[in-house]
Amino acid sequence: MSNNTSPIRKGDIVETRIESLAFGGRGIGRFEGLTLFVEDVVPGQTVRCEITKLKKRFGEARRTEIIDHAENEQNPACEYFGSCGGCLHQDIKYPAQSFWKGRQVCETLERIGKIPANTPGMGENALSSPLEYGYRNKMEFSFHGIDDSLKLGFKRRGSETEVINISSCPLLPAECTGIPALVRDYCARTGIGTYRHNRGGYWRKLVVRFSHHSGEMMIHLLTGPAKSHHAVKGLGKLLFENYPQLKSFVHSTRKGRADLATGERLISLTGQKFITETLTRADGTEINYRITPNAFFQTNSKGAEELYRKSVELAAPGPDDVVWDLFCGSGGIGMFMAKDVGRMIGIEVSEESVLSAKENAKLNGLENTQYIVGNLASAKGLPEDLPRPDMVIVDPPRSGVPEPSLQKLLELGPQKILYISCNPATLARDVAKMHEKYSLERFAAVDMFPHTAHVESIALLTKTG
Repeated sequence: MSNNTSPIRKGDIVETRIESLAFGGRGIGRFEGLTLFVEDVVPGQTVRCEITKLKKRFGEARRTEIIDHAENEQNPACEYFGSCGGCLHQDIKYPAQSFWKGRQVCETLERIGKIPANTPGMGENALSSPLEYGYRNKMEFSFHGIDDSLKLGFKRRGSETEVINISSCPLLPAECTGIPALVRDYCARTGIGTYRHNRGGYWRKLVVRFSHHSGEMMIHLLTGPAKSHHAVKGLGKLLFENYPQLKSFVHSTRKGRADLATGERLISLTGQKFITETLTRADGTEINYRITPNAFFQTNSKGAEELYRKSVELAAPGPDDVVWDLFCGSGGIGMFMAKDVGRMIGIEVSEESVLSAKENAKLNGLENTQYIVGNLASAKGLPEDLPRPDMVIVDPPRSGVPEPSLQKLLELGPQKILYISCNPATLARDVAKMHEKYSLERFAAVDMFPHTAHVESIALLTKTG
């Protein structure tokens, strides 16, 4: 069907029943043979929607009215739902979210990676997060504006720049309630505005971290560079007075244009240099992780336990195995698995994360670990003098495994590759690239981010040659 012969046009209002949920959060409906991707809907609803874009084989639409409600529909728990760009699925009951996320990942693997539907784990629901709300151990807030119009919160849905004020978020633990509002009010009184690259201003990001095990809290304020940082001096004191769980207040500057919540230069640190999170293995033993201001750590601590336990179960490592853990962060899954293997070697581009991983290994008494700084996007990112691995763990960014590292993996030819992914499309792409030497033997989807469109995947690939 072409746009010229289509019975509908952009701007038309049509009625459709939402049949399923596509990866990314939009519902799928049909109208006169045309597939529609509809925003802000729940599978099972019948809706009226406005056509916003038309292509040859599909259209995009915005819901304007709900005609019939769905069985798995519910009232959102957050007052900002619909305007905040964070959550997309608070209006869907949680068991249904797990069902659809599992289905989305499997369909992506079948379509792009050509993975057989009968592969163990395919077709199953995503493993649910132990906590539906209050699960996050880290939240990033953005500043926008100046004086009384200064805002601190999340980006508005569909906008890259507009920020809506947030006083609290139900995805953060209750102990963190009110922090954004308190910080915003303090910063607004200074009369200083939001940092704009090469255009002045000061405030950039606020990062709140919380340990679900110890109850410790860290607050990291990021500003632009300045000759004087007197405006920040009273904020740490105010936060320590109002939040007894606060153990660390960090102030860093960031000059770079990229809108990242990572400090480039440490200005001050009050209290501890880290907070400690603890995850429990299937055998009941605990692994402790010291979390520093810029360190990467899975944002759902209880969900990380489920993710790591399932990873160890699927990988079934041997006691003499040499394992490489690529993109290892501060230790993550490799440290969780280290007691089950002969040697664990982690490689990570961030020097701060590698230092943190070494400290975490010492903290846990793990003498069979080694952590190395390496740029895995480079052909020389993997050192040549390491013992050949029996298994390689990869937990790459959303873009997937960089081509140089992927080719090196194929040359090394470990018996197993355990691939942990936050993007099923790049997972499927990389699996397809390795299909001549590896087959996907077992799989699981894990919901680390309830109420959002994000989902983690675990794929065990075994050597076929």
